[in-house]
Amino acid sequence: MAELDLLNLDYEDKYGFRDPEVYVKKLQKGLSAEVVREISETKGEPEWMLKFRLKALDIFYRKKMPQWGADLSAINFDDIIYYIKPSERKATNWEDVPEKIKQTFEKLGIPEAERKFLGGSGAQYESEVVYHKLREDLEKKGVVFLDTDTGLKEYESLFKQHFGTVVPPHDNKFAALNSAAWSGGSFIYVPKNVKVDMPLQAYFRINAQSMGQFERTLIMADEGASVTYVEACTAPMYSTNSLHAAVVELIAMKNSKIRYTTIQNWSSNVYNLVTKRAFAYEHAFVEWIDGNLGCLSGDAQVFLNSNLKPISEVQAGDSIFAMDGYFNLEKRKVASKKFSGKQKIFKLKTLNHREIKATASHPFLIFRKLGKFSFAEWTPLDKIKIGDLIAISGHIPDSGEPLKITFSKKGIKELKIPDETNDDLLWLMGVYIGDGYCDKNRVYFAVPETDKACPKLVRLLKEIFGVAGERKGVVLRIASVDLVRFIKQTLGFYGTAQTKRIPGWIFTIPKSQRLALLDGYIAADGYIRENHTNISITSSNRQLLSEVKMLAITCGLNPMKISTWTRRELKPLGKEIKEYTHHFLYFGEGKFEKDVVFCPVSDITFCGEEDTWDIEVEDSHNFVANGFIVHNSNITMKYPSVYLLGRNAKADILSVAFAGKGQHQDAGGKALHFAPDTTSTIISKSISKGGGRTSYRGLLHVEKGATGVKSNVRCDALILDEASRSDTYPYMKIEEQDTTITHEATVGKIGEDKIFYLMSRGLTEQQAIAMIVLGFVEQFTKELPMEYAVELNRLIRLEMAGSVG
Repeated sequence: MAELDLLNLDYEDKYGFRDPEVYVKKLQKGLSAEVVREISETKGEPEWMLKFRLKALDIFYRKKMPQWGADLSAINFDDIIYYIKPSERKATNWEDVPEKIKQTFEKLGIPEAERKFLGGSGAQYESEVVYHKLREDLEKKGVVFLDTDTGLKEYESLFKQHFGTVVPPHDNKFAALNSAAWSGGSFIYVPKNVKVDMPLQAYFRINAQSMGQFERTLIMADEGASVTYVEACTAPMYSTNSLHAAVVELIAMKNSKIRYTTIQNWSSNVYNLVTKRAFAYEHAFVEWIDGNLGCLSGDAQVFLNSNLKPISEVQAGDSIFAMDGYFNLEKRKVASKKFSGKQKIFKLKTLNHREIKATASHPFLIFRKLGKFSFAEWTPLDKIKIGDLIAISGHIPDSGEPLKITFSKKGIKELKIPDETNDDLLWLMGVYIGDGYCDKNRVYFAVPETDKACPKLVRLLKEIFGVAGERKGVVLRIASVDLVRFIKQTLGFYGTAQTKRIPGWIFTIPKSQRLALLDGYIAADGYIRENHTNISITSSNRQLLSEVKMLAITCGLNPMKISTWTRRELKPLGKEIKEYTHHFLYFGEGKFEKDVVFCPVSDITFCGEEDTWDIEVEDSHNFVANGFIVHNSNITMKYPSVYLLGRNAKADILSVAFAGKGQHQDAGGKALHFAPDTTSTIISKSISKGGGRTSYRGLLHVEKGATGVKSNVRCDALILDEASRSDTYPYMKIEEQDTTITHEATVGKIGEDKIFYLMSRGLTEQQAIAMIVLGFVEQFTKELPMEYAVELNRLIRLEMAGSVG
């Protein structure tokens, strides 16, 4: 069958989702003195750097985790890979970059960007810089733009003089971690009075599961020099629990200027914990321009280890199935669940008739192909197209246990009761779901003697319960009040043909028993249509078929469409019309062997508004719901700072943070005034939607004797729905009277009058909200080069998908 052939894509071998050959060296998980020594030895570093690393490692061990800010308790430092070397050497010619890595960065636009508007560019993949190039005219002026490892080798004296002076290892736990395990980054020196007129840029990409990226950037602008540096960070491919813990050190000498711009679009599997700091001397000007971008319907069925539950009923501590970095399903614990409010919902269907309802912004894993290069990336629902290949669960790992049966046998003489469930009992219950029923005293099976299932039914009733039953026409009946009690009260099989359900414990038993139940049900209500080879099941109970479909999915089968047929019958004399409604569940051929497979999307439709929920999963950021692989969240903590050390030094810190569903963007800025007549401006813009949380955390410090200081701090937060949150934590330590300090903070929502006004001009509600948000962050985007402003606006529009005012 074509659909099943497509679903069983051999993605690991044929398309190379995971390609270990791209790595020349990959250390085992965990950080130790031996790992640090191996990193240093691999790089061929001088002895003093190894000693620096080992001392930082000792500080890292002794430092406690931050007790303020976002919750970082889920980070497992022993489950992180601290060094991956993707290629043998760094290239200066783009054609020399390894083909797979080159194709990855070409999608990000490095070669085109370099030709059009960059003075130089570098590209880091995992732990090492794989490409670096500087314009020849800048090189002739003495500008140094290297990766940090090469900077250490070629400019060791300058490197040793400044490295770790702005952000020493003892500053915080993650600075110590970076100092011990650092690899890659940018090393820049601009000589006296040299103006670098076009931006220098570096791209940083995390690709591997559980990867730690610890680049170290050191930028020095000598007297009268100026430079603009743009940092772009991405992790669009699947990466689980990766950690980005960079350190950036800027040194702006007298009359110099440094602008450092960051645009980050990490996937939500990345903990982004960065220490950025600048020293600004007399009349120097430092600018930080920082951009950080960062639900399912309540009836979505989450695949738990112990049951199948609507997401609205899932609780912290439940064991569920999630996907690891190798496309295998494994058990994980739910860390938390939260209500995301009533939102606009869309129903997505696949070619094999799986369905799920989610918000427009909810990410799903999509298989993509670019030329010979194939990859999987998390994609919001509203960016998914008909025909895209979406990840669904195939084979669910078998972790079930037989149900221990507790049944009072007091007073029972002839009826036998098993101690636990087995395949035969479950087959019998499958037949009961299709052709069985009870009254107060008897159990009935409407199975004629001519039915192929009849001999097995009679045999198992005798073997399991020790009863033979008696036949009355096409019905086999067993007179036993105790058997009625066992089936209805102990096992939970009750109801009429229209109200029967699959008891929840069925999803907890071994796969062989679940398959036996399906086999018995198919023996009762299944058939094969004429000229077909596929099995179909018919029932007047659509909800029962929906539960049977989910059960079949947990067994790695390929249940397809549930269709409905209504027959109308005219009674004699035409006085009454009787309607009979039947539902049919069709099965595709074969079964899945892989845990995760891909299937084409067949339809996406708007369903209105519903309550929505999201869950966070320990050591993973996805889970299985309705047989789909769906995504949840993570954290950014970043507070760029400037130490104003010389008279008339100036600092501007402008940041934008966007927190979507399940994300926590804890960001801000710090200005520390240690010299007279210094000025600083900190402007923070934050947007939260879909239950996201933003926090501004800032520090303004004026040292005693730093007279004539002027500083302005402004925090503006925009909250797009009731489920989201914004917090402000401003800290001020002013030790000098002769200062001028202003602080403003606003928190607001988008007014309905603004949306109405824009909609009256022809915009949709979605377009109106996006336009208001773009206006809110205009102060940030106008500071970016044109190409980056366009890209940032595109990302914001993507993040706005599914918003409501």
